[in-house]
Amino acid sequence: MLHRFFLFAFLFGSTLLAPAVTFRDFSGVCQGGDSSLKLPYWDTLAGWNRIDIAWNAAEPVEGQYNEAYLKKVYSSIRKNLDRGVKMLPMLGYAPGWASRDGEYVFTCGDSRKVYNKLGGNEYRLREFKKEKNGGWVPRTDKAGNPIDKTVRNPRIPLAPENIAKWQAFIRRVVSDLRAEPYRLEYFQLWNEAHPKSGFYDGEMQEYLKNIHLPAAEAIRDLGGKVVYGGYPCCGTVDALARDLTKAKAWNSLDVIDIHYFPEWCMDYLRRKAAENGNPGIGVWQTEIVFHRNYYAVAQIYPNVLYRGLTHNWKNIDRYKLFFFAFGSPDDPKAYGYGKCLLAGTTLTPHGKALETLADIFGSEELAAYDRIVSIPKLDFANKGDRISGFRFGNKILVAVNFDAKTLENQEKEGLEVLKLTFPGLKTEQVNSAVRIGVFGERRDLAVQTLPDGVTLEVPLAEEESNRYSDKFLNEKSLRRPAFYTLLELK
Repeated sequence: MLHRFFLFAFLFGSTLLAPAVTFRDFSGVCQGGDSSLKLPYWDTLAGWNRIDIAWNAAEPVEGQYNEAYLKKVYSSIRKNLDRGVKMLPMLGYAPGWASRDGEYVFTCGDSRKVYNKLGGNEYRLREFKKEKNGGWVPRTDKAGNPIDKTVRNPRIPLAPENIAKWQAFIRRVVSDLRAEPYRLEYFQLWNEAHPKSGFYDGEMQEYLKNIHLPAAEAIRDLGGKVVYGGYPCCGTVDALARDLTKAKAWNSLDVIDIHYFPEWCMDYLRRKAAENGNPGIGVWQTEIVFHRNYYAVAQIYPNVLYRGLTHNWKNIDRYKLFFFAFGSPDDPKAYGYGKCLLAGTTLTPHGKALETLADIFGSEELAAYDRIVSIPKLDFANKGDRISGFRFGNKILVAVNFDAKTLENQEKEGLEVLKLTFPGLKTEQVNSAVRIGVFGERRDLAVQTLPDGVTLEVPLAEEESNRYSDKFLNEKSLRRPAFYTLLELK
């Protein structure tokens, strides 16, 4: 027993001081409905659920809260908490009565929208496009008719006199959810505010001044933590950083959150926050994937997890990913069909990939591990060809990623294996070694002895006879851009 203690101390070193982070702490989903809570996947795949609480539904008439709506939302939150799932409510989307009066003109590039308030929550909306001569002409629908319609609760700036009412809504909901039996900690403000996103037809400085900052103040006053409203990938992270700096908003945030960005962007924002006086900021992506690249989980999750574990992960909630969305109906006509974790109650390849990674990590505390040498050489990078290493319990995991060009070259050159060497390990200390595919395919590996460690030859291709198949998956090669190697120690 003493021998094993010294072995683990040698292998894992000072990373034992990292917080007790598990995969389920790190992994969340969006829009997991109440009916999904009976499914087993919440036990392993995700420990967080992100839902909307819309102001326009909670207070459709000025001064009159829809208590039935709030009761239903709060009941859902309670059911999730009772299931052991933590909740991230997104608070946003103003009712029409609180938005700009009169005529509001919004121009973004070559597009223009003209809103005229009709009364209550309704507006007339006309759309225009810019011609080469600089003039504006009506934008038309598929039938060729000018777009001129009535819309409810458009996502436009607040009337200045209603900023206090927005803040009052935040105080009402956060007060409710900070209290027993909920005791929620994190609250997200709005969703994907950006002139090009469709979620906010306005300018970013106005959004930060009139929506974000007043709401953040209210949340902080009530002891909650503020999550930025999911900056969308139609913008750039450097533009987001500039906007936050200009608005002096960095220190209003406990978590900076982005949607559908490459992993390196999370590192960038962490550094920018530190430069602006917020070095401990959390960095999340509360929407990722939502496409049909079914290798995405294996390409993204290990990389972000490793980067977090090697970059000052002192707060258990500092780094997170939320898959969008939990599920869609098993119907080709359904929104998000094949892009979510489930189709109906059946895992899609995305769900299978996330289940595979969750099953590997289990409920063990995670730490980064870098005592790995690879041939061909792969770096612990955050993009391109890379490896990420982890230790948990008595196991070591290596996650491997190749870009498309490397895969093509490997096949042309006839490269069949990746050699992984683990300095300091001895053959008799290894109980088993296995290659694990993106979707859970397993193949035992032989452990070879070296003077200063052990080495494995890991096949780059899947076995045809053992390859996972699914109606959504159309693989043309046995080589995939990602796989895992797992060592279990005695």
